[in-house]
Amino acid sequence: MNQDLKSVADQDISDISKILADRYRAGVGGRTHWLTYHLNKGRVTEFGQALICALASCEYRLPGLGERLVDELIGTGYTPAVQNPVAWRAGFQQLLQKFAEILVLRVLLEAPWPAGAQFQHEPANPTTGRRPELAVELEERVYLFEVKCPSLVDHQAARGANPRQIPARSTLGDTLRANQNPNEPVTWPRDNVLKDFLESADDKFSGFSAKETIGVLVVFWDAYVYEPISALKYPQSGLLTEHSFYQLNSVRVPFDSVDGVIIMNHLAVLHAGAQEQGHAHRPGFFRLDHVNGGLPNVWCQNIGGTQLDAFLMEALDAIPVEDAEQVEYQLHEFIVWINLPD
Repeated sequence: MNQDLKSVADQDISDISKILADRYRAGVGGRTHWLTYHLNKGRVTEFGQALICALASCEYRLPGLGERLVDELIGTGYTPAVQNPVAWRAGFQQLLQKFAEILVLRVLLEAPWPAGAQFQHEPANPTTGRRPELAVELEERVYLFEVKCPSLVDHQAARGANPRQIPARSTLGDTLRANQNPNEPVTWPRDNVLKDFLESADDKFSGFSAKETIGVLVVFWDAYVYEPISALKYPQSGLLTEHSFYQLNSVRVPFDSVDGVIIMNHLAVLHAGAQEQGHAHRPGFFRLDHVNGGLPNVWCQNIGGTQLDAFLMEALDAIPVEDAEQVEYQLHEFIVWINLPD
């Protein structure tokens, strides 16, 4: 894009940002809501600016999408924590899910797709009626994306309190379950939630088009990315391996319409930003460029799945899980947490 066109786009996005911010304020009226602090007309926070810019980018590239996302944010129920902490936590989790969707939509819409790409937000699958997050249709194929953001609050609490952790199903884990010691609690895998995400995505992608279809599930997680990686790729039980724990009639459920899973370690960034606690490990709340030693996202390919295009890997700030060398990405069977003295 030449500089003149870039200036026009920047001005358009700036104008759209103002419209969308006003739309949110008008929609919530005078009541306290999730983003009234961040989008206060007198002082928009850094997080609020990043959010509105992401929404404006979506609106600029797919007219109507930014407005729809703002309306969905307005519709996210808010209950003060002092009144009902359970309802507050459920609403905050719903808000994080919406943030995750906005981030991925913004990144995908800004990606350098081939000329002629057609975008549809939540199109209905003609076979199942289910709606993936985004469909991108090219002349020769269709790309489908689904975004999931699990609730990790209870899991994170257990991880922080329990001395032992089993990230993936294994013989050792089975032995520990059979001989549980209440004085030595264990943090168990969150693999069932990943299984549910894969089932949902497979249903949304299956039979979507007569063209070649590439289906991508995007799952948000915190910095402990070895947990979803182990649940997906651990050789003895991983959901994307020949020995998956999820079987019907002793046959692995293949999730054939899901080519792979992007694990995004961006959940802490959104969580911290929303609560005014900084950036975590990335410079932008609604961008994916990692710097200063931050961890990239990873691509976990399904058996028989199509490798994701290089331009999408770059846009999603992802590397193949096999190329990840940091300990945070390694498969683990058993972890003992040790609190060392100061």
